[in-house]
Amino acid sequence: MNKNIQKTALTTSAVLAGMVLGANVNQNNVHADTNTDHNAQGVVTPIDQYNKAQQNNAQQLSNLQVANQQKENALREDNAKAEQQDFVKVNDRIKAIQNQVNSQNEKDQRTANDQLTAKTNTVRQAEQSQSVAENDAYQSQVATQTKANDQAVANQQQANAQELANAASHIVTPEQKQNQIDSVTRSTQQALDQDKSNHDSTINQLNDQLANDLKQNVQQEQAAKNDLKQPNQADNQKQLADAQNAANKAQNEANNAQNVLSQAKSTLSADQDALKAAQDVQKNQVTNTIKLPDGYVDAWKEYLKIGNGSFLDEQSHPGLYKKMKMLDKEGNNLNSGGYNYNPAYAKIKVTLNPNGTLSREDSIKATQFAVSLLNPIREAIGTTPYKITNASIDVAQDVANGYRKDNWDTWKNSHDYNVLSWNDEQAGNLPIKWGINNIGESWYGSGETDSWQSKSDDGTLTLNDLYEQIYEAICCFLFKDSNQDYGHTTDVLGTRTVSTDSNYGDKLGVNFDYTPGVAVWNVEDVRGPYQISVKTNTGGFHFNTIADASSKNIQRLVNEGYIVDTADPNAKVNQAGYCDEIAIPGQDSQKQIADLQAKVNQAQTKVDQLTKNANTTSQALNEAKAKLADLQKSIADAENSYQQQLAAINTKYSDQATKLKADHDVKLKAENDTYQAKVNQLNSDLQTKLNAIKAQPENTDQLKAQLDQKLAQVKQDGQHKLDQLKQDHEARLQKIHQDAEDTLAAYKANLDQIVKEARGQRQAKADQEIDKLNSDHQALIKAHADQLNSLVAENNAKYIQLKAQLDSELSTLHTRLFPQSVLTTGNSSTKQVFTSRSGKVAYVVPSQKFTTNSVKTGLKQINSTSDSNELLSKESNNDTNRLPRTGNNSSLAMVLLGAAAAMFGVGLVGKKRMY
Repeated sequence: MNKNIQKTALTTSAVLAGMVLGANVNQNNVHADTNTDHNAQGVVTPIDQYNKAQQNNAQQLSNLQVANQQKENALREDNAKAEQQDFVKVNDRIKAIQNQVNSQNEKDQRTANDQLTAKTNTVRQAEQSQSVAENDAYQSQVATQTKANDQAVANQQQANAQELANAASHIVTPEQKQNQIDSVTRSTQQALDQDKSNHDSTINQLNDQLANDLKQNVQQEQAAKNDLKQPNQADNQKQLADAQNAANKAQNEANNAQNVLSQAKSTLSADQDALKAAQDVQKNQVTNTIKLPDGYVDAWKEYLKIGNGSFLDEQSHPGLYKKMKMLDKEGNNLNSGGYNYNPAYAKIKVTLNPNGTLSREDSIKATQFAVSLLNPIREAIGTTPYKITNASIDVAQDVANGYRKDNWDTWKNSHDYNVLSWNDEQAGNLPIKWGINNIGESWYGSGETDSWQSKSDDGTLTLNDLYEQIYEAICCFLFKDSNQDYGHTTDVLGTRTVSTDSNYGDKLGVNFDYTPGVAVWNVEDVRGPYQISVKTNTGGFHFNTIADASSKNIQRLVNEGYIVDTADPNAKVNQAGYCDEIAIPGQDSQKQIADLQAKVNQAQTKVDQLTKNANTTSQALNEAKAKLADLQKSIADAENSYQQQLAAINTKYSDQATKLKADHDVKLKAENDTYQAKVNQLNSDLQTKLNAIKAQPENTDQLKAQLDQKLAQVKQDGQHKLDQLKQDHEARLQKIHQDAEDTLAAYKANLDQIVKEARGQRQAKADQEIDKLNSDHQALIKAHADQLNSLVAENNAKYIQLKAQLDSELSTLHTRLFPQSVLTTGNSSTKQVFTSRSGKVAYVVPSQKFTTNSVKTGLKQINSTSDSNELLSKESNNDTNRLPRTGNNSSLAMVLLGAAAAMFGVGLVGKKRMY
């Protein structure tokens, strides 16, 4: 960061030095062309002395920079060595700490391994002892079971022998078996038939009971529904319609009352604004006037007699035109003192709207000031004095808004006729909006307003700034309009000849628009051609005039039988509030204020009465809405209650029917299950009896075979018991082994956790110590950096101090060597010298030219407003604010001075223009 700052400072110094040296080189070049013999004689000129002083200053600054750099480099080397040594020391200590941790970890692991080995031996010995005891117990159980098996075989053999000895009593013939089979079969079938008959009877009874229960459930449901009272839909709809109609009527009455109240409030607000404006005028009396040369009023009276339009041109009126130009010159001289500042106005802020236009309050003040300057002249000439109405102020605001919406560059494009002209296809067209035939406009722009947006933003734009520009605009309209054939003058003085197809207005509104733009100047000097970009305001002041039904010219046209839109009483311009007048300075303000106060009081009384009426209608509306809402809720509640009760009945009896069917299904299933169980039991018993009959031996061999089968079964049962003993024995041995494994696993897991925790604690302690070592090392680095930064700051301060001292000495030398602003060279050519506001840099300007059409700003041009869409550009012989023509030495000097001013903060004379 410090290196970057130092580098930037040095670079800036080099650039400044380059600018100064470049100026000196140009000076030397100029003098080399004109003073060769003088320099050859060895005389030391002021330029030589000044250049020598500059070189000495540069050398001193360079020496100081070298010394400072050496100190900083030495400190950097010392810090780097110390940081490297500390780094090696810290690194060795970290390695030792980590080795100690690793050694202790290995020791803990060996101890844990020894403990696990000892535990394993103990557990394995216990496992061996348990296994031996289990084997002994198993052998004893096998011996006991074998003995029991042998006894069971012997017993079965003895029983078989006894059965064979009594063989005659057990043998049955085939005929005897068949008789037994037939007997048991018939008996079983009879029982099955009886059960089937009983089952069918029970099923029929259950079905009949369900049908009867369901019928009774439907009857009970219908009876419950019949007991409900259903809402009358037709009656409800009629009540709702009546209540809704009453609410609609109340709403219309309330709306009408609010509309009438809103109109009354608008009128009251407009009357209050007019009263406030009149009171403000009374508080701040205007002290500025336009001084007229002798014969000025008579000249315009003469024009009224012979004029035939909107212009006073040289071709149509050569004598009067010549006289007017002479009067212009005298008028400019009389008013050269400009606007008289009012200290009170310096405290009144003017804040532009967000779109760069004047607020309504400031627009009223601007218009009042303009009328106070113009009306005495109009009255002296005999033309109708201006009036100010709320409509004229609002129209001017609409015009300024329209220019800003179109982002209109009036300096290039003249008037914005999309805003001013009557055009049925133009959306939002202002004449149509206000119901008037024409909006007149004289426009004035000035370079002085280029800074108005920033001044408005920072609160330094005041009423003096606004009034000064209005004053300058009117002076331009009156005394600098010859190059526009006095089109603006005839507009603001009301001296245009009135014809049957025109209706010029006598109601004035003034507003302003700030439209950001950039002007590019093409300049050529000893460095060659280049461009300068300057921020400008392409907007300006709008002096807009309208007429209304009270205007004399409109009344004359109506009396002559013409249909004039402006005379329509329904036109917006003629509506109450809009056509109300605003006070004008210089008139009987006390009477006007009293009249306006009376209007305000009357309007307030009307607002109070209408407010009461609106409250009454609003209360009636609320009551009608409440009644409608209550009725809607009552009907909805009744319908909801009916539907809820109906749904409850449906649910209740539907649930009952479902339960009856479910109970029936349960009983039916129970009966079927009982019946099927009886059938199955009878068939099973029959099969058992048949099997027993069939199994009876028919001879001795069959009997012996049956007995042998019984003996084999006894032997098989005995072997199964021995197998089960072996299976149980093996399971117990497996459990003994698994218990040993689980014990060892748990022991090992506990040891591992102990070792892990010990390692973690040990490593955490080591990490703390390592972090402390790293932190101390970083602190050392930061201390070195702070030390270096302090040294760099100290060196920079010394450099700045020395440079300021040298610059001051150089400035003093410059003032002493170059006391004059014009130098004369040996060949009698004049070289212009300009010094910056700081007095530190001199510019010697040779005879150079602008490029063709290099400067367009700064020219005053005027264009007529109502009668032509073309931009007129005639030269004014008495335009003292015009920049000189190209090719003039003074022109180049002014442009170079302008370039220097742009770099060093010196402002040029502002540009001005009219349309």
